[in-house]
Amino acid sequence: MAEKTLPDQITDLLMALVLTGKLTATDKLPPERQLAEYLGVDRTSLRMALKILTRMNIVHTVQGSGIRVLDYKVHCGFDFLADLYRIKELEVGGDFLLAALDLFGHAMPVALRLSIQRSKQASKSTQGHVLSIVHRMHQSLQSTNSHRELAQLEIELIDTLLESTGNIFVRLVGSSSREIRQALVEKNYELIDVKAHLDWLVAMMMRLAGGVADMDEMMRLYAIHIEETAQPLKDYLETLPPQPRLIASPLHNDRNIMDLDAIMGKSE
Repeated sequence: MAEKTLPDQITDLLMALVLTGKLTATDKLPPERQLAEYLGVDRTSLRMALKILTRMNIVHTVQGSGIRVLDYKVHCGFDFLADLYRIKELEVGGDFLLAALDLFGHAMPVALRLSIQRSKQASKSTQGHVLSIVHRMHQSLQSTNSHRELAQLEIELIDTLLESTGNIFVRLVGSSSREIRQALVEKNYELIDVKAHLDWLVAMMMRLAGGVADMDEMMRLYAIHIEETAQPLKDYLETLPPQPRLIASPLHNDRNIMDLDAIMGKSE
C-alpha cells in the first residue's frame, strides 16, 4: 500500500484523537499557525486536512471562534467508521468491533429477506451466484484452508445478497463496512467449524431454491445460525481492551505526535 499523503496523515491523526477522546465535542482547535508548528507540518497540508475533516463533519468553523470539534456520533456517517478502521496505527477497541458485529448480525437477515422478496428471476440469478460462491468456498477449504480466502469469498457472498436487494442504502452501507466485515469474518473462521458452517449455507440455499414456504421461519433460523456462529468471535472480542488507543502516531515524522494536550491546556 502506498504511503499516505501528508494531509491524509494529519487527517488520520485528528480522527484518531477524536475516537480516543483526546479531542471531544466543542473542543476548539489551536490557531492554524500554532497547530501546524506543533505538528511539524506546513500550513497548506494542514488546511487540506481540515477541509477533509470539515466535509466529514468532524470539525466545523465557527465565525469569530475558530475551528471546533463536532460530536462524531451525531454528525458523522458510516464512512467515518470505515476510515477509522483503515488507520493502521489505531486499535479501535473491542467495544467498536462488538458494535459492528451486532449491527451486521441484525442486518443480514433483513438483507436476505429483501433479496428473496425481489422478483423470481432476480432471486434465481442470486441463488445461482450464491451457490457458486459456496462451492468455491468448499474448494478453498479442501485445497488451502486459507481463512483469508474463505473470508473474502463469504464477503463476496454477502455483497451479492446486498446487491440483490436493489436497495441503494443497503449497498452503500455494505460498501462502507466491507473491510471491517472482512476482518471479523476472517477472525471468526479461525474459531469455528468452517465445514459445518458451509454445509449449513448450502442447505439454506437449496431450501431457498426450492421456494420459501414460511419466510418468517426461514429468517428465524437464519438469525439463530448467525448468532450461534458469531458467538466464538463475540467471546474473543470481549477479551480485547474495550477502548480505542493509538499505538503509534499516524503522522509519520520525527515528532511522534499522539495528542494535542500540550497546546490545548490538557496536560496533567
